[in-house]
Amino acid sequence: MISVCIAVRNRPELLIKSVRSVLAGAFADFEVVIVDDGSTVPVQEGLAAAGLLADDRIRLVRQPPSGISAARNTALQVARGRYITVLDSDDELAHDGLSRIYEQFARTGARWIYTDYEELSPAGSRIIHLPSFASPEQMLWSVLSRPRLPFKHSGMSMEREVLADIGGYDEGTPIKVDVELVLRALANGVHLVHLAYPVVRFHRHDTNISRQRMAGLRVWRQLIKTYTPTRIPGPAQGMLLVRAASELGKALVTALGR
Repeated sequence: MISVCIAVRNRPELLIKSVRSVLAGAFADFEVVIVDDGSTVPVQEGLAAAGLLADDRIRLVRQPPSGISAARNTALQVARGRYITVLDSDDELAHDGLSRIYEQFARTGARWIYTDYEELSPAGSRIIHLPSFASPEQMLWSVLSRPRLPFKHSGMSMEREVLADIGGYDEGTPIKVDVELVLRALANGVHLVHLAYPVVRFHRHDTNISRQRMAGLRVWRQLIKTYTPTRIPGPAQGMLLVRAASELGKALVTALGR
């Protein structure tokens, strides 16, 4: 029913924790698709040493280093489940995470779900509660204009056919690939339904890809230009200023070690 898709490069210890969190869950009808995107030491070795490759629910694909979008598209091509649940290789699923996701699909008839999450850092943990939106248009404006994204990609689940129909991940986008995917889905009228439950435990650390703040500003400029639902220049320029201030503020916080 659900394919949990993990793209990874050079994070063997974190990957093992991530995979074990899925296997330990309460939901039974799933597979784990792992795409090793050119790790220096193949993740197969670490998984084998941890005794995980004997589990036939795990499917492993190795490819030359091609980037996160290409790795996620490979997972999409390999996956057999009706639903795709994205999990970052340094995150963990809650014990009832997949059960909650499946119940939300069944109860609401949704085709795409995003969830709350638990953020873990040296300072402690906190639950991040995300907003809900009445329409794709409303959420699109929020993604473009809010200083903080109103969704988290890890833990996000969607019908495999919907993800394939909109073209999967854009392999020409070097960073913020999750933002581009969500904006494209919203622009195509896909309604993302909020699950108000922390499905994922997100570990904040210095190697998080999302910490590449300054490189992301260039991509944000293009995303705002492409997906702002108006040709009037004022709103787009305002969104870019808000996003620049947000990214610079986060970079400062990171530099101060918080």
